[in-house]
Amino acid sequence: MRITLCATIVVLSVVGCATPPPPQSEEEAAPVETAAANPEPPSGERIGGVAPRQIIAMFGARLRDGVTDRQLANYRRVFGFGDRDRDGRHSKKEYVDDGRYMTRRARQGIFRAADFDNDGFVTRAEYVNNRIITDEAKEIFDDMDSDGDRRLTVEELVGSGKLRDKQLARAVFKALDTDRNGALIIPEYLRVWGRWARSQAPQSPR
Repeated sequence: MRITLCATIVVLSVVGCATPPPPQSEEEAAPVETAAANPEPPSGERIGGVAPRQIIAMFGARLRDGVTDRQLANYRRVFGFGDRDRDGRHSKKEYVDDGRYMTRRARQGIFRAADFDNDGFVTRAEYVNNRIITDEAKEIFDDMDSDGDRRLTVEELVGSGKLRDKQLARAVFKALDTDRNGALIIPEYLRVWGRWARSQAPQSPR
């Protein structure tokens, strides 16, 4: 019981526990695989005439400005669990092949998402930046998911009031709903949100 509690504390970003975080579900971790496959948005991309970075700001995303020094310290601590050779970066072998948490597919997805420059390594700054984007995006999703079923409908997004312009809200939902089935799940949502957040995004502090 003490090990489980300690691991949970790490996930909740409470500093003071040195035990690595527990496994995440594949649904929670895998979505970012496709988010980084094309990190840069199409040139001049606009949704309802608005740039992607403006849209996520309208949703209340603060990215680096919304993260406390305590949270940053915890992200860096978690990064250190996988940096076995202490060279300041995760190799594919360290994180994907030799990782102990989640599934291999999930670890591979996170690695690809965090490797923003596609050089085959994830630096601490890249890891932290990916955590900032992903954790905040999930909080925004959960806030809009009024019935808590982990599926976001256009009615829920529009009804959340995060975007005052309802026409823009519907256009944003359409852009996020890549499979066109009328509902967003977290992997699908993060796939687009991650790309938008990374467009012209400053790198997180080391």
